[in-house]
Amino acid sequence: MTSGAERVLLDYLVFLQSQGWDVRCASPSGPMQDRATQAGLRWAEIPDLKLASGNKATAGLAMTRAWRRASTALQGLAEDADVVVVNGLMALPALRLARLSCPVTWLVHDVVVRKDLQLLVHGAAGAVTRAITVSECAAEFPRSAGIATTVVLNGTPFPLPRAPITMPTPPTVGVSAVLTPWKGHDVLLEAAAQIPAPVHFELMGGIPAKDADYVASLQARASQPDLAGRVKFLGHVDDPVARLRTWSVAVSPSVEPEACPLNVLEAMSVGVPMVVTDHGGAAELIADAGLRVSPRDADALATGINAALTETEDHRRMRLRGPEIIDERHRIEDVCARFAAALVAVIDGDGKP
Repeated sequence: MTSGAERVLLDYLVFLQSQGWDVRCASPSGPMQDRATQAGLRWAEIPDLKLASGNKATAGLAMTRAWRRASTALQGLAEDADVVVVNGLMALPALRLARLSCPVTWLVHDVVVRKDLQLLVHGAAGAVTRAITVSECAAEFPRSAGIATTVVLNGTPFPLPRAPITMPTPPTVGVSAVLTPWKGHDVLLEAAAQIPAPVHFELMGGIPAKDADYVASLQARASQPDLAGRVKFLGHVDDPVARLRTWSVAVSPSVEPEACPLNVLEAMSVGVPMVVTDHGGAAELIADAGLRVSPRDADALATGINAALTETEDHRRMRLRGPEIIDERHRIEDVCARFAAALVAVIDGDGKP
C-alpha cells in the first residue's frame, strides 16, 4: 500500500522520465519499490528511515545508523546528478550527512507542527536548496525555517466520468483515507449517529498494522444500536475513484491538518460534494465545491453532512464546481509540468520558476 506522498512522487518521476530526464529512485524495499519498477524507473534500496518505537535512546541510535547508511548510498546515487528530490523530512539528516555537491529539493507533503520534527528540520535545513510544498499551509514551516519555498499544488487525473447529478438512493456518505487516528473516523461515527437512516456510511482505506486497536474501536462503535447495519468498512479498494462516484457526499474529517489530501481532489474531480474540517490543505482546496466545519466537532460535522445531503441549488452547484476547479488548477499533467519547471529553476539557480 503506497502512501499519498509516494503516489505524488511516482507521478512526478514517471512524468520526468517521459520528458527525457534520467531518473533514479531510492527507497526502502516494499510497495514503493514495486510501483517504481512497474513504472520502468531505475530503483536502488536505502534503509527504512521511519522513526522506530520503543526505548528513545535505542531508537535514536538506530535512526543515526540508518541515516549514515542512507547517506553513503545517496552519495553514490547522486554522484553525477543535477538535482536530488527528497520525499520526506525523515531523510533530511541523511542528505545533510551526505554533503552532496548538487542542489537538493525537499518535496513537502506535511504540515509540520510537531516540535521534534521541527527541530529535526532545523538541524538539516542547510542541506536543502529549496522546498517544493503541496499547499500554502505546508509552506509555512519551511519558510519559517529559512528554506526557500515554492508551492506546487497536487494534481489528479482529469477528466473522469462524473457522479450522477441526482442523489443516490439510499444516500451514502463516505471517507477515503487510511484508517489511522488522526484521520478522524471516530469523529465521523459520532456525527453519523446524529444522522438518521436511511443514510449509510462507508469507510474506505487500508489499515496500518499499528492501528489495529483503533480500527477495532471504530468497529465496536459502528456495532452500537444507533449505527448498527449502517456503516461499512471497505478496506483497501484498488479503484477508489470508482467507489467515490457512488457516494452522495464525501467527508475529510481529519483532526490534524493535512497538506493537500488526494482524496479531496479525487472527490472533486467526479463531482461529489465534500465536507472537510476547516484546517490545512483540505480547506484551501475545497473553495465552493463543499463545506468546511470545525475540527474534532461531531455536532458541526453532522450539521455539515446534513446540509450537503440536502438537494438544494447549493448542492447542485457543489457537484458542478468540483470538476471546474480540478480542470482549472489540478490536472495531473499540468501539475507535473509545474513541478518539472520548479526543478529546472533549482538546477539553474534561478529561485522561483
